[in-house]
Amino acid sequence: MTMSIRFRIAALSASLLISSLPTAVSAEERCTDASLSGSYAFQVDGANISAPLPGGPGPFAAVGKNTYDGKGGMTGTIVISSNGVIIDASYTGTYSVNADCTGVKSATLNVGATVDFSFVIDDDLREIRMIVSDPGFAVSGSARKLFTKKENRE
Repeated sequence: MTMSIRFRIAALSASLLISSLPTAVSAEERCTDASLSGSYAFQVDGANISAPLPGGPGPFAAVGKNTYDGKGGMTGTIVISSNGVIIDASYTGTYSVNADCTGVKSATLNVGATVDFSFVIDDDLREIRMIVSDPGFAVSGSARKLFTKKENRE
């Protein structure tokens, strides 16, 4: 290879590397607790392996709505099917979002249970993918941002 071709390859490589740095840095630093604000509809399912819930071990599914305050607090409602036993509940909780858009949250239900999750925010802050991180559950799901008529839906 001639010196001219090597120089061009090195210059092109450096240009590509430099142009990708701002994107990588901004993607890693874009999430905070304020990234979750407003209401999200969610659905989770899997199995209750050994968690002490009415219905006992067996299939598990739930749907509900989380409302995040943008400051690390959340409230919500949930309908659970635990091995066929239906449980209506409300909850309060806390959450923490890392700069890389991963996080954890904990919900204390008014029926006496607390459930912890690990999650990642994706789709331009419109969707949350989550998994229950407590022993006794094999449950995962997702949540999708709800919009009012006044909010931008792009």
